[in-house]
Amino acid sequence: MKGDFSRLTFDPAKQYSRVLMQQGRVQLDADWNEQGDIFLHTLRTLAADLIGPFGGPEGALGFEIKLEQAQGKLANLTIGEGRYYVDGLLGENPQDEVDYYKQPYLTVDPNDDKLPAPPLLVYLDVWERHITYLVDDGIREVALGGPDTATRAQVVWQVRVTENDPEGKQLEENAEIEKLWPDWLERWQPADRGRLKARAKTGGDSTDPCLASPDARFRGAENQLYRVEIQWQEFGEDGRTSATVAFKWSRDNGSVVFAVRDLEGRVVHLESLGRDEASGLKPGDWVEFVNDDSELAGPGPLLKVEEIDTARRSVTLASPAEQTDPDLPSKPGDHALLRRWDHHPSPRAKNGPSPRGAVVYQFGDLDEQAWLDLEDGIQIQLQPGSYRSGDYWLIPARTATGDVEWPGPPDDPQKVAPHGVQHHFAPLAFVKSGTVQDDLRKRFAGLAQ
Repeated sequence: MKGDFSRLTFDPAKQYSRVLMQQGRVQLDADWNEQGDIFLHTLRTLAADLIGPFGGPEGALGFEIKLEQAQGKLANLTIGEGRYYVDGLLGENPQDEVDYYKQPYLTVDPNDDKLPAPPLLVYLDVWERHITYLVDDGIREVALGGPDTATRAQVVWQVRVTENDPEGKQLEENAEIEKLWPDWLERWQPADRGRLKARAKTGGDSTDPCLASPDARFRGAENQLYRVEIQWQEFGEDGRTSATVAFKWSRDNGSVVFAVRDLEGRVVHLESLGRDEASGLKPGDWVEFVNDDSELAGPGPLLKVEEIDTARRSVTLASPAEQTDPDLPSKPGDHALLRRWDHHPSPRAKNGPSPRGAVVYQFGDLDEQAWLDLEDGIQIQLQPGSYRSGDYWLIPARTATGDVEWPGPPDDPQKVAPHGVQHHFAPLAFVKSGTVQDDLRKRFAGLAQ
């Protein structure tokens, strides 16, 4: 959730049941958001306990897969209307007979109209994404003059296909999907994903009276919510553990964004250049180009701000080394924006690939106990494991304590799994040949009969 939050405080291990407001106290965004998280955790846990890992109601069972043939071969498939629960999250398809290539959260190339040849598995991927007024203008109240207020979380789903088994080999028609399913889950979202430590180092030589004491470990002038997010990763010889990861970070949880009006080659015309210096852009900044397609498919390209034209409200972008032109589409696309990041990319990784605008960490070349400096005393340490593009961690930093809020003692912080994004999967159908398929959906009946 890349919102302008002070911090996100929900922790299921604490088993809190609700948030209780007190009279005459300051109201914080974190308290209200924790109440929503407590309620959702309870509701989704209950649904998963009663239904199981996935299932849908009789009479409204959704995501029925129907196959379309052409010249004796699988040409397309459609997705049926209805509801389906995956790990307690409700996926809903309100439209009947949705074409595979026209599903609402599609990320495959619509020009690639050929599905893999059977046998193949059709499955459902469900997760949550963050929505601001830049994506849904209806969030803003026009009576207030249209300011940015609250944001939303949205449950999105994708019906996807794979012709490979968990080991990457071609599926066989006699494959036992139920037995293979746990291995697919481990491949798509490993239980032991790469972990991160965070701390604020001791020391500092700042003499600025507006900053925290030089003895404070976090030396920032303001409270921040740092976001560290994996941009890309490359696996080692085992095909599962990351040999190289590249990350980006933001001191504002990635919430500083600029709506795109139009593209003109390397020049991006924006609706606004920010309300002030802190929320604006300057030459040398790194931005991520995002639209609906890239937001649903994974991280967008990182590009460097070369020039800013304040009169035209436009910026000129450049690609990382070894690329001559920015990796931008010919048209902005739906809800296009630039997201500012605050990292300083690696010039080039030793014996590694182009950093592509991110900070590169190679486990084989660096001391795995080494701490990486972000800014103002904030440090992180990556642990060997299976990372995934889009994995992120949030690190609240506070001037009052000169420290970060992180589990474990300051001199030995804990290894923490990614705070998100958490995907949830369910098998829908196993297509064997032609239009022959096994319906893999689970059903449950209502309690009242």
